[in-house]
Amino acid sequence: MSDDTKKAVQEVMEAVTQLRENNDKLLAAKADGKAVGDLTAKVEKISDKLDQYENTNQQIVLAQKTQQAQQEQLDRLETLLNRAAVGGGGAKGEDDAQKLRAAFDRVMRTRHENRAPEDVSLLKQHMAALVKGDDASAGYLLAPPDLERAILKDIIEMSPIRALATVRTIGAHSYKWPKRIGTGSATRVGEVQPRPNSTDPRYGMGEILAPEMFARHEVSQQMLEDSGYDLMAELREEVSEQMAVKEGIESVSGTGNANHQMEGFLVASGIGEVVSGHASQITADGLLNLFYELKTVYTRSAVWAMNRRTIRDIRKLKDNQGQYLWVAGIANAAPNTINGTAYVEFPDMPDVGAGAYPVAFGDFKRAYTIVDRVGLGFMPDYITGADDGLVVYRARKRVGGGVKKSEALKKLKIGTA
Repeated sequence: MSDDTKKAVQEVMEAVTQLRENNDKLLAAKADGKAVGDLTAKVEKISDKLDQYENTNQQIVLAQKTQQAQQEQLDRLETLLNRAAVGGGGAKGEDDAQKLRAAFDRVMRTRHENRAPEDVSLLKQHMAALVKGDDASAGYLLAPPDLERAILKDIIEMSPIRALATVRTIGAHSYKWPKRIGTGSATRVGEVQPRPNSTDPRYGMGEILAPEMFARHEVSQQMLEDSGYDLMAELREEVSEQMAVKEGIESVSGTGNANHQMEGFLVASGIGEVVSGHASQITADGLLNLFYELKTVYTRSAVWAMNRRTIRDIRKLKDNQGQYLWVAGIANAAPNTINGTAYVEFPDMPDVGAGAYPVAFGDFKRAYTIVDRVGLGFMPDYITGADDGLVVYRARKRVGGGVKKSEALKKLKIGTA
C-alpha cells in the first residue's frame, strides 16, 4: 500500500470515528431536549469529508460488478464455442454452419487481396439473407450465427444500471421471454372419489421494446472551420453522455413501452415495497426489514441503490443493538457496506421525504434487463442548413429496458403504511 493510499485510509477511518462519536452525542442531546446546533454542524462537516471518498467507493463496487458480468459473458462464449454442434436442422445444418464458420475464420485472418473467392461468396450469401431495412449499423453481419449472438458492440457505460443489469443485444424490435402469470394448485381426494381438474398454471410473454432515442444539433460551418479542437468529437461525446444520462433517468422512473421509454424499476408493477415506519424519515428498522424481505437467493448478489444525500442519512443510523448499519470498507480495499452489503449511487433516485421511494435493494442482474437493438449512430448533414451556414448533426440509437424478474428487487417507501 502506497503512502498516499495509507494516508487516505487513515483519514477515512478517523472521519468515521469522529462521525460516530459526534452523532452519538447528537442523538443523546436530542433525547435530553438539549440544543444540538453545534453538534449538527459538526456531524455535517464530517459527512462532507466522507463524501469526498464516495467516488472511490463507487469505483470499487462498479468495477467488481462489471468484472463479474464480463466473466459471465466470457464463460457463455466459451461454452458456445466448445459445443460440438453449432447449427440446427440435423447433420446437414451442422455441416453448413461449420463450413460458414470456417470460411468466416479464414476471411478474418486473410488480407483482402488474398481471400479465397469461394469463402467471400459464401459469406455474401449469408449477408444477403440477413440484411433488413436500413439497419446499417448492425455489426458482424458476416459472422456465423453463434458469434452474432455472442459478440456485443461497444457501448459507453456511464449509467450505473448498465454495470448492474443484464444487457442483451437483440436482432428484432423487442426482446421476449415466456413467464408464468398464474400458479396451478393441488388438492386431496379419497380413495375412490372423482379427481376433477385442479387449477391450471397460466403462462404469458414478457416483452421489452427497443424504441429510438434521438438527438439533433446545429453548428455553424464557420465554427467547425475555426475551432481549435475537434468539435465533431466533442459533439459525439456530448451526445453519448446525454443519452447515457437519459438511460439512467428512465431506468429509475421511466414509464415504459407505452411512452417509448425504458421501464423504471421504481414504477414497474410487481416490485414489492417495505415502509420505513416513519412518516417522513428513513429508519434503521425500515432498511433491515427491506433487507430481510428479499429472498435469500437474491441477497447474495444484491446491492442497495440510492442517491448521495440518502447515503449521508444512512451513515447516522443505528440498529436496536446500537450498531451502525453503515461500515467503511476502504481500509481493506473493499466497498463500504450497509448491513454488510455494498451500495451503488443512483443520482436519479428520489430524496428522503414523505411518500418517496429513496432506496431500492436487490439483485439487479436478475431483476432488470437492458436491450440494445442499434448502437449509437452519428450522422452529419451538410445540406439541410447550408443556406443558413449550418451543419446539422443527428444521432440515434435504439435501446430499451425493463424489469424482467420483479421478485428479485424491493423498494423502501417513506411512510407508516
